[in-house]
Amino acid sequence: MSKIDLHQQITDQLVAAIEAGAKPWARPWTAAGGSIVPVRSNGEAYRGINVLLLWAAAMAKGYGSGRWMTFNQAKAFGGMVRKGEKATQIVFFKTLEVEADKDGGSDEGEGTRKVGMLRGYHVFNVDQIDGLPDRFAPAPVAIVAGKERDAAAEAAIRSSGARIVEDGGERAYYHRGTDDIHLPAFDRFTTVGGYLATMAHEVVHWTGAPHRLDRTKGKAFGDADYAFEELVAEIGSAFVCARLGVAGEHIDNHAAYVGNWLQALKNDKRAIFRAASLAQAAADMVLAEAGQGAAGQTAAVEPVAAAERVQFALAL
Repeated sequence: MSKIDLHQQITDQLVAAIEAGAKPWARPWTAAGGSIVPVRSNGEAYRGINVLLLWAAAMAKGYGSGRWMTFNQAKAFGGMVRKGEKATQIVFFKTLEVEADKDGGSDEGEGTRKVGMLRGYHVFNVDQIDGLPDRFAPAPVAIVAGKERDAAAEAAIRSSGARIVEDGGERAYYHRGTDDIHLPAFDRFTTVGGYLATMAHEVVHWTGAPHRLDRTKGKAFGDADYAFEELVAEIGSAFVCARLGVAGEHIDNHAAYVGNWLQALKNDKRAIFRAASLAQAAADMVLAEAGQGAAGQTAAVEPVAAAERVQFALAL
């Protein structure tokens, strides 16, 4: 059996998450208890690559807690991982001193040399574990104060007709089966711009339904069509926000995020053109009923025209 290359495995995992639309280094709403950095069972914060791995897992699976522990740690605390729950792999790194061979240490082959040891191990989020003491229960969600909704921009996005529900959950997503959008509560977002950009991203997904613009979305997290749809949603969200005059860090974040796709798309010189064209059609549909927006650029666009633009993009 060949030895597993953990460096390559972890790199591939994070690249796949980015290509599928996740941003392991950021999420625009606060976690339960206001915790941002994931922590161990003893409250010690994770560092480095493990932070990205646990953020990515929490975002993908909708975990509300920022605390993680091994199977044996959960058992020691009187808890039990629920049947069917899957662990998240993280890594342990340690520097060891070993005896030098003839090519190291000293000319006589004596002495020691330092080597790095990297091992993988598995942890579970507290949300996956039953029976833990009350002290492990997630603290109340920290509310971000001092924000006011941008009523005009929000109304413009909602004019699309999409059903948008702030259900207090841990995830932002478009549900294909029920044809509606679910968002964390407004007060949980760190910025108004982050809230609007997230809403716009999910409404762009909504436009891709078969009875609207009929984009291919992919069937599984991480497959090529799923990843491409996430790129369309990111660009479309940026287009919507720009047309509404929604400025702020989230616009820059969108630009940096889309830049990460260029390497993945380098083998298809037409891909970015198709994505931009599809995103423009989606943005036009989102704002078709909005009239003149905050930036004075949201002229109404008929859905039929948007659908025709999709067909043009697919032919590129």
